[in-house]
Amino acid sequence: MRHFPSLLFVCALFILTAFFYSQTKPYLPTNEAEAGQATYQIKSAEGDLASPSISASSYLVFDLETAQVLLEHNPDQVLPIASVTKLFTAVALIQNYLLEATTTITWSDLATEGEAGKLRFGQTYSYRELLSPLLLESSNDVSSALVRATDYSLVSLMNEFVKNNGANKTTFFDASGLDERNVSTATELASLVRVINIQERYIFDITQLPQYIGPYTGWLNNNPVHTFSGYRGGKHGYTLAANRTLVALIDQPFKADNRMLGYILLGSDNLQSDVTKLQSFITNSVDYK
Repeated sequence: MRHFPSLLFVCALFILTAFFYSQTKPYLPTNEAEAGQATYQIKSAEGDLASPSISASSYLVFDLETAQVLLEHNPDQVLPIASVTKLFTAVALIQNYLLEATTTITWSDLATEGEAGKLRFGQTYSYRELLSPLLLESSNDVSSALVRATDYSLVSLMNEFVKNNGANKTTFFDASGLDERNVSTATELASLVRVINIQERYIFDITQLPQYIGPYTGWLNNNPVHTFSGYRGGKHGYTLAANRTLVALIDQPFKADNRMLGYILLGSDNLQSDVTKLQSFITNSVDYK
């Protein structure tokens, strides 16, 4: 019986530790059978990816199917995400509203910062049609129109989605990403990207298109990495506070198999350069078995 208090203390410590971990570790859906295996191996130690040669303040490269992390730097740093926000605008819209519903563009929509989307006063669009300028051209006017059309509930639904998926450091204050308080971490974005890919793959299908012809005009994909070989969708952003941000899904060939990798970059000076360097390192220094 003399050891009973010590046993209680150890049990209590274990419970508290487990509770703390569950509150801080973001939910990462995974193929447990594969994620438990060492599927990726570093072939060489050449190259220092934490050096200034990678300009991003935070980045993470991961296997989309298994969630295994290949490369990371400051993955848990909370940073503004700019127009990467619009992925979650699209999720909230698709999961809560009929995409065949329509809205007519107002002057207040057009007063939003930025001119992407080429919308005109009085034009009527379905929500489905507006997903293309939202995701391809990153139109802030579209974000404004959708928030208005959904009775200003879209942002709360975006926050509900991320919190329901365990992303407790991710917060939205607007649907466009202009607000620097729209923040997340590379780790949480990786988790959320995997959820979106499972639940709403349609979003990434749109972002993979080079262009889309709508009822009044066409919209071009302005993502700086959408022309990269193997690109399978994503979203980029830019504000002064966030610098350049990116979510990208890109096929990576290995000797054993082709794998779809997710790239999360926050606070980058040059997205094309950073992704190219990360891809080069993976090609030359990482094996998949």
